Amino acid sequence: MTLRARARRLALAALVVLGLAGGLLAAEFGARVYESVRRPRKDSLGVEDPVRHHRWKPSARGRVRGIEYETNSLGLRDREYAVPKPAGASRILMLGDSFTEGWTLPLVGVVAKRLEQSLELRCRSPYEVINAGNASYSPILEYLLLEQIGPLLRPDLVLLNFDMTDVHDDFIRTRLARLDAKGLPIAVPADRRRETALLIPPLGPSSIARALDPVNQLLKSSLLYQAFRKARPGQWLLGPIRLSPERLEALGLLGNVSYDVLAITRNGDYPGLAAAWSDTERYILGIRDLARANGAAFVLVVYPYAHQISATASAEGRRKFGIGPGLYASESPFRILEDLGRRGGFPVLNLRSFIRAALEAQERAGGLPFYWPHDIHFTVHGARAFAEGIEQGLWRSGFLTDCLLAN
Repeated sequence: MTLRARARRLALAALVVLGLAGGLLAAEFGARVYESVRRPRKDSLGVEDPVRHHRWKPSARGRVRGIEYETNSLGLRDREYAVPKPAGASRILMLGDSFTEGWTLPLVGVVAKRLEQSLELRCRSPYEVINAGNASYSPILEYLLLEQIGPLLRPDLVLLNFDMTDVHDDFIRTRLARLDAKGLPIAVPADRRRETALLIPPLGPSSIARALDPVNQLLKSSLLYQAFRKARPGQWLLGPIRLSPERLEALGLLGNVSYDVLAITRNGDYPGLAAAWSDTERYILGIRDLARANGAAFVLVVYPYAHQISATASAEGRRKFGIGPGLYASESPFRILEDLGRRGGFPVLNLRSFIRAALEAQERAGGLPFYWPHDIHFTVHGARAFAEGIEQGLWRSGFLTDCLLAN
């Protein structure tokens, strides 16, 4: 082959490569433009938010996973509440994620309404318990929600229901957030591309992933790659997006707060976990300060997941969160939060023992489960125990002084 012919072939190959690269860049640009102007479905109750990441539409009605949902004018899954607060009423604002919101439950069965019904029977003065739970929220978003609605609702008590996924969720969203000089959130804008890039697992085990990290990060930031990775061919070729217990272990990601959603419930001091806890603690203290600035007391509630009180409960539900069978008896998250309460000057209601005892009694009596078998959330029976534990904890902490203690 002559030198001139070889040069022509190399030039042709270069043109093909450049053409492919140019086509991919154009497609990526088009996908990002489409993503930036994409509008939510009109029949969707949930919307993205430039400050609070996501929220429910205000004054809306629809069905979520087969359950009737209706929101008030503040976008909360609850009835309307008078502004200003009625004279003589005591108002409790309950923050949390889907466990608080009542995922899979009718409104009458959610924790806030269960507590409200009990207080109506046991207390001399009227109590309002407002359900401000929102699916997939964590302290960084709960801070922003309280900042918006606290001055309107003027609660007497703010309850923050801490979820075992909160540290992971805060870790991810802190990387999307704009923070003030104190490290508290100004806004957590919804950015699906950036968030998905943080959540897609690496290409191989940690030892290999470190060597491929520059390539991995470049790929994960691409909308085209993300779409391929979520599609069936991509998951067949590169492995599933959802990380089972076996997949977490095979990739060396057990305890990695970026990918192991329930890392804080495992025994062990994993790299990066202490720093992630530090972010969440800062946001919790920020919520305490917001509550007090609005004239409200603040109480932190921490409740267990199925695998923390039972070896078998929610067998399939726990697998979806990367947790295998067996009892995960680590007290670390409960101890960390109780210590935070001592340092921060607020009560911490640890419901682990209470809900475990209630679950064991329910099982001995042949009753129905506290957690759905295929979904990690509480059933109506678990939500009832959750509400009862909060009521007893509040009474023993010096709140509810005009109420009789529940049996």
